[in-house]
Amino acid sequence: MGKLLTGRYGEEPEAESLEIPLKDCHQRLGMKPSDFVSEGPPRFFRHSFEAGSRYLVYLLTAEEIAGNPIWKPGYYLLPMKAAEALKLFAKNKNAQAGNRILPVSVESKGEVPPDVMTRARRWADECQPLFFKCSCDHLELKIDAPWALRTRWRGRLRCPDRCQPVQSEQL
Repeated sequence: MGKLLTGRYGEEPEAESLEIPLKDCHQRLGMKPSDFVSEGPPRFFRHSFEAGSRYLVYLLTAEEIAGNPIWKPGYYLLPMKAAEALKLFAKNKNAQAGNRILPVSVESKGEVPPDVMTRARRWADECQPLFFKCSCDHLELKIDAPWALRTRWRGRLRCPDRCQPVQSEQL
């Protein structure tokens, strides 16, 4: 079994998943043996190399691939965002043991239109921590109105103890 890790380039991973079989990552996320980066922690954990975005890696253990000549133990860089991986695993959301839906408290400085609130609540439900470890009893959704050149509302979903990365989306 391996784990999915996510973080910003130049920093250690901010969040990790529960254990996920290689078969699921290969079939659902499209991970290939050619996505292999390194056996030890990759250099982009320490140096950003001018990349300002986030990474999603799969850490494969040697026990799972014993006797398999194609796969190597180590880190595999996935060419997708963590939110996309969450959506791919959403089909098994209710089948996972110990999975719970956390209540979401909404914060906004002004009045939020009903259609934006509906989209925000739907997005918050989709971004519930499907496999990120979180010990909080609720999540916080902050909705910001459009201003300056931005024409869309912005939502940020986070846990109060910051035990998982902040998810943000234009609504």
